[in-house]
Amino acid sequence: MVNAVKDIKSDVCIVGAGPAGLLLGLLLAKQGLEITVLEQNPDFHREYRGEITQPRFVQLMKQLNLLDYIESHDHVKIPEVTVFHNSNPIMNLKFDSLIEGESYCARLTQPTLLAGLLHKAKEYPNFKLLFNTKVRNLIKEGDKTGGVYAQAKPGEQINFLKDEVFVGDLNVHARVTVGVDGRNSTIEKLGQFEVDLEYHDNDLLWFSFEKPEHWDYNIYHFYFQKNYNYLFLPKLGGYIQCGISLTKGEYQQIKKEGIESFKAKIIEDNPILKDHFEYVTDFKDFVLLLCKMRYVRDWAKDGLLLIGDAAHCVTPWGAVGSTLAMGTAVITADVLYKGFKNNDLSLQTLKQVQSRRHEEVKLIQNLQTTLEKFLTRQPVKKELAPLMFNIATKMPDIRETYKKLFTREKPLDIDDAFIFESDKTSDRIEHISI
Repeated sequence: MVNAVKDIKSDVCIVGAGPAGLLLGLLLAKQGLEITVLEQNPDFHREYRGEITQPRFVQLMKQLNLLDYIESHDHVKIPEVTVFHNSNPIMNLKFDSLIEGESYCARLTQPTLLAGLLHKAKEYPNFKLLFNTKVRNLIKEGDKTGGVYAQAKPGEQINFLKDEVFVGDLNVHARVTVGVDGRNSTIEKLGQFEVDLEYHDNDLLWFSFEKPEHWDYNIYHFYFQKNYNYLFLPKLGGYIQCGISLTKGEYQQIKKEGIESFKAKIIEDNPILKDHFEYVTDFKDFVLLLCKMRYVRDWAKDGLLLIGDAAHCVTPWGAVGSTLAMGTAVITADVLYKGFKNNDLSLQTLKQVQSRRHEEVKLIQNLQTTLEKFLTRQPVKKELAPLMFNIATKMPDIRETYKKLFTREKPLDIDDAFIFESDKTSDRIEHISI
């Protein structure tokens, strides 16, 4: 292992190995481009990270001819959503009423999805991935970005030769650098991008529990209850994931009042959770997710591009964030592939990603803002929200709204070169080692 400054040349440097980053790397590697992906974490194992994919994700994977491959890995299909008020159902939405063929959500743990994408990408020797590697600065060539300066710690390094394995300072020189490093993007900060929208009114407090015996595992559940509003999602391995809707900053007050007070309110709303909370004595099992919505004004600078949550972060409501980011990754692959093909990677070319994705992203953000108004727990609106929600679901236009949120009207306009050939052999990953 060599401890020295190392220079790597790449066509594209991708910062962030989440679903959008790995999908982008896979698609570009398929076209023969030299791809280097940098991931600051040592592995894929992180909780509560966009594990629900919408029917539009299923549509997208089918378009790329990757659906059978992705679904050869452990997953749960969720065909419907049911909304309750005080434990009584007030709305049921079956996805097959919105779309034929891909009428379900797919629940994959993020490590499973990422390991599946990486397993596919490993087939291309021009795809390289470094874990445990943190970007520290941009390499600048005047006003143009020519790559990144990073620091690599010991960690797994994919598709590098044995004598290339290293730790220490690293210069990745690339014609295009893409920041896909999440809502707290390092690349956004280093590139001094301006934020056009920043919205944050609510939070979600996550925890998981073992599936009760009579729980319907294949349904999204949303509950308007006396004390809180709850989102219940099936989780692999016989567990249920629950998100408690809180107003911004409310969790700090809850912790001041203590765990016993909080447990009592949850159990009052959901008696089925009494056994789970019997042995909970502190807040360690809860994970707070800030429901921030952001939109970067201009996603592209010369040689530099932001996509996914780094460019257009959405809230968890509708569980559409990772699906939206992967859609942007596919469009980015199409733009860059054609840019390399035409030897035109100008700022105007990179700007095409935003111009092609702006409408769908803004549509989702606007729908989420409207949805959050129904989830408010302000004293007066709290009582009216379930009634308004119930009335709204019966309005003629509401089904079209659901369709826009969960499905894509037509396939993405991309080159046929991105469509994978059918794989006749099983690529199922039994054990994830990443």
